[in-house]
Amino acid sequence: MAYISYLDLPKHWGLEKGDSLLLSSDIMQLTFTSMRNGERFDRDKFLDAILETLGEEGTLLIPTFNWDFCHGVAFDYHKTPCKTGTLGTVALRHPAFRRTQHPLYSFAVAGKDQQLLCDMQNVSSFGDDSPFGYLERCHGKSVLINLHYTDCFTFVHHCEEVCGVNTYRFPKTFTGQYIDAEGRETIRSYSMLVRSYELYEETNLTLIGEKLENPSAFDGILEMPVAARLITLNDLPYRIVDLAAAAPIIADDILHNASRGLCKHKLQQG
Repeated sequence: MAYISYLDLPKHWGLEKGDSLLLSSDIMQLTFTSMRNGERFDRDKFLDAILETLGEEGTLLIPTFNWDFCHGVAFDYHKTPCKTGTLGTVALRHPAFRRTQHPLYSFAVAGKDQQLLCDMQNVSSFGDDSPFGYLERCHGKSVLINLHYTDCFTFVHHCEEVCGVNTYRFPKTFTGQYIDAEGRETIRSYSMLVRSYELYEETNLTLIGEKLENPSAFDGILEMPVAARLITLNDLPYRIVDLAAAAPIIADDILHNASRGLCKHKLQQG
C-alpha cells in the first residue's frame, strides 16, 4: 500500500462528522515513519487534521492523566503534567484545547462538547458522571495508535465501576491540595477503583480485545456486535473501538468473571 501522509491518516479511521473521539497514542513510530517518507511530523498539525475530520460538531478527548495526587502531591490545573503520552502534553498547549478538572483522570478536550466536559464535577474517576460515562452515552469512539488494549484501554475501569465491582477492585478516596484554573487553592477528595492485591485478579485486556474484535468466537455473547477493528496504516496498527458497543461485551466478561479467572490462574501458577 502506498504511503499515507500523517495529515490524511484520520480520514482512514472510519470517523464521521460529529463523532466524539477518545485518542490514545504512541506517536514515536508515527513520527519516524513520516520522516522516512519525506515529511516532518508536526504534532499540532496532526491534532488539527483530526479536528477537521471530526468537524465543528465533533469532540476530541486526549488523556492527560497524572496520579501524583494519590501520593500527596498537589494538583495544579495549569502546571500538573500529563503522564500519558506526548500528544496529551502537546494538546495542553494547543489553543483549541482545555483541560477537564479531575486531578487523576483529566483530558485535554476540543470541539463541541468542550464546555460540557470541562464543567464536570465528577468525584469518581470512572462513574457515569465522568468523561468515560459521556463517551458511552454519546456512542463515542476510541482510537489507539500503535498501542494494544493492555497499554491504555482505561474505559474498562468505567465498565467495572458501572457493574458495581467490589471484589477484585474497590473504590479508594484520596484527599489533597487542589489548585483550580483560577489559581484558587482548596482541599478536595476524589476516588478511583484500585486493585485488590490480596485476590491477585485483574481483567485480561488481551482477551477483552479479542472479544471486542470477534465476539461470535466466544460462548455466551453470540448476539453481541463487533465493537472493535484492527487496521494497519503505514505498517502501524490502529485499533478503532465503538465504546457503546464495547460496554456490554466488557460487562458480560466482568459479570461472568471470564478473563479475571484466567489472570488469577496464571498468577497462581506462574
